[in-house]
Amino acid sequence: MTSPEPKPSPRIEAFSRLIETVHRLRAPDGCPWDRAQTHQSLRPYLTEEAYEVIDVIDQIHTVEDLKKPTVARHFKEELGDVLMQVILHSEMTQEEGIFDVYDVADGLNEKLIRRHPHVFGGIKEDTAENAVKRWEKEKLKEKKGDIKSSILDGIPKGMPSLQRSTRVIEKVTRVGFQWPDMTGPLAKVEEELQELKEEVLALEQLSKRTTQDQGPTEAELKKRIEAELGDLLFTLSNVAHLNKVNPEDALRGTLSRFEKRFRHVENRLKWQGKTPEQSHLEEMDQYWDEAKKLEKIEIWGLTGGIASGKSTAAEIFKAAGIPVIDADQISRELSQAGGAAHDAIVARFGTADRTNLREMVFSDPQAKADLEAILHPLIQAKSTDEILRLSPTHPRVIYEATLLVETGRFRDFTGLITVESNPKDQITRLLARTPMSEEMAQSIIKSQATPEQRREWANEVIENNSDLESLKNQIQHLIQKLGWKAPSRSN
Repeated sequence: MTSPEPKPSPRIEAFSRLIETVHRLRAPDGCPWDRAQTHQSLRPYLTEEAYEVIDVIDQIHTVEDLKKPTVARHFKEELGDVLMQVILHSEMTQEEGIFDVYDVADGLNEKLIRRHPHVFGGIKEDTAENAVKRWEKEKLKEKKGDIKSSILDGIPKGMPSLQRSTRVIEKVTRVGFQWPDMTGPLAKVEEELQELKEEVLALEQLSKRTTQDQGPTEAELKKRIEAELGDLLFTLSNVAHLNKVNPEDALRGTLSRFEKRFRHVENRLKWQGKTPEQSHLEEMDQYWDEAKKLEKIEIWGLTGGIASGKSTAAEIFKAAGIPVIDADQISRELSQAGGAAHDAIVARFGTADRTNLREMVFSDPQAKADLEAILHPLIQAKSTDEILRLSPTHPRVIYEATLLVETGRFRDFTGLITVESNPKDQITRLLARTPMSEEMAQSIIKSQATPEQRREWANEVIENNSDLESLKNQIQHLIQKLGWKAPSRSN
């Protein structure tokens, strides 16, 4: 009597179902788009999906980052999109009778075992650096007998040039083709920079040359500049390698900072009803410098449903020496007589009374959008001014606002804290402090992001169970956990 074959694990079955789904998409009666694809037509999607994975990876600096539901969900989704590309290409080669995805898996498995004799054989390697050298040695063995082989083989020519320069430098360094210390590379940077300057200045002087002057043409000079710029970039890539810095990551970080700063410039102008084209360099430089100052201060959003207790939490943070900027208070100041938003609100709604406005905006989505369009730019401008005022003396501030998740503004902050409470308690508190019907109170609460949505985006959650001592203890614990200290006061 033969034993029954063991059932495949649910994990293996999930992978098999995925392969069958892709097979179905490519079938004669499958999806027209999937059936029309070729290896070449899918090429841009493979690189695009890989970069989307990198975008998520750039959000992961700690295990806690990875545990955030939104980050984990996006990471899983983007990895799945890359896997889809592998399976789709393998399905297309299977259709031609060449290989399938299982052959890809077998080949990868064999290669991993072959190139890790220090794991699967009798050889021992104790450091990551030696393990990499072992990998390269085993790789060279595979190419033994190929007279055209080079240690530079295997670096894809389609790889982005800065990333490719890193791989070239890594490989030649392993065989000893590298400076012994930083003196040579830094001198090389100066040399290449000087050569680039000379060619750039020669191009600048070209327009001043007389027709009798002999010299290189504009096209020749641009070609030289291209060559010198390339030499400088490669030299800087080598400096990065010697300092164990990835130049691709370094440039990506610079781009991220540049984009964030320029968006601040755009927002500052937008809050004035202007575009960059309507501004001038001196004004944009001023806002650029503001953006750099804002990078030096932690801004934590404090949000929660209306009447959730976030204002009480804000007072506790203040008592601990952490300044709080109250967006709702700013809104009240802007809306009152003499405030910057008062006349525009009256012109649109016929009143600036908050009770009357509440009735209008929570019964008419367009009215709500119009009020936000008037108030939000002014609130953001005034709150930014206040943050800048506090930045020289405070390492962090808390920005208290109800709609941080709804507007997406929390993405500009260091982190987000949400105060959550039982919805029934919220309605009770709201009715106690503001005359309105219970129906209106429920409508206001339902118009906001759900507690689940706020929790998903929040770095920290404070539970308000209507016990003030519990609220104080949670906030004190949070302050200690984050290592926050009140600024010292000089005499």
